[in-house]
Amino acid sequence: MTKGPMATAVLAMMAAACGLLACSRAFVGGVPAPLGLRPQAVAISATQRYAEEQVDAEVLDADEMFEDDSDDEGTPDYSNGYPPEAYETYASDEVPDQAWFDRNKIDRHKVNTVFFDMFKKPKNFFPHELKPGDTVRVFYMEPQPKGDKKVGDYKSYDANAMREIYFDGIILNFKGEYQARIMTVRAMVGKGENVMGFEMQFPMHSPLVNRIEVLRRGYIGSNKNAYFMRAMVGKRNAIPLDKERTAMDDKFQSLIEEGKEDEIPESDYPQQEWDRYPLPVWKQDEDDWDEEKYAPELVDQRSEYETRVIARYRMRKKKVGGRFGAKR
Repeated sequence: MTKGPMATAVLAMMAAACGLLACSRAFVGGVPAPLGLRPQAVAISATQRYAEEQVDAEVLDADEMFEDDSDDEGTPDYSNGYPPEAYETYASDEVPDQAWFDRNKIDRHKVNTVFFDMFKKPKNFFPHELKPGDTVRVFYMEPQPKGDKKVGDYKSYDANAMREIYFDGIILNFKGEYQARIMTVRAMVGKGENVMGFEMQFPMHSPLVNRIEVLRRGYIGSNKNAYFMRAMVGKRNAIPLDKERTAMDDKFQSLIEEGKEDEIPESDYPQQEWDRYPLPVWKQDEDDWDEEKYAPELVDQRSEYETRVIARYRMRKKKVGGRFGAKR
């Protein structure tokens, strides 16, 4: 007797909840939808009505829609000087003219070139074609201060307290730009079981570096640096001799003995990896490239073996079945 009224009340509450849920689903975008019509259909019909109302609207082309309103006049020409707007003083809440920005722009290359001209060493200071793998002897000044006073820089040392020492090793690589270029030299120090690798980095344009002598020319092939020497142990810790540059040094030495130093070409600064091995340039990126005169047989540098054998080998189909007939 008591369970009947409670069950009836529960069913009534469930029916009321279902009615509220149905009413909430009948509204799409704040517009009541007819009963029995899905919300997706109501949205589609509303879109069609909106399109019919905009029949007389102006139709824009895609190019006109995304056309940039700003006029690209190119880079301004300041060969005759900057306009007066470039020299005015603007407040913090004012937007300066573009000429003001162009006049106050700082070129990093120009600034670094100024410092490089101040601290650079002459090109004849460096040996000809100095590359990683060469065994060199670097002479540099080592300070020997006396007493316990605090010294700020090398200029504060007494000239008599400086001595010249040298370090022999193999050049691993050149790093740095402009006057901050650094040369990394590696040598094996010690004997027997106590041998260990010792590396020093020399600022090439430092006034403390007196001279650089080449003891041996090393050939590292197509390697861009000699960092692989860090993993070489025992008899493998050696680099083959570069016969071509060794002959060049012998030729220059004979010219010096004959008193013909003027015939020796001027040396250049040691180059970095991307300077010694620049990135390749595609034929299409060259200035003299003409698409109309393109001919594949003039650009293709493959041999007959590469085109006839290797190319056909790459075109072969892969095997479908494995060892036991299963597909891969």
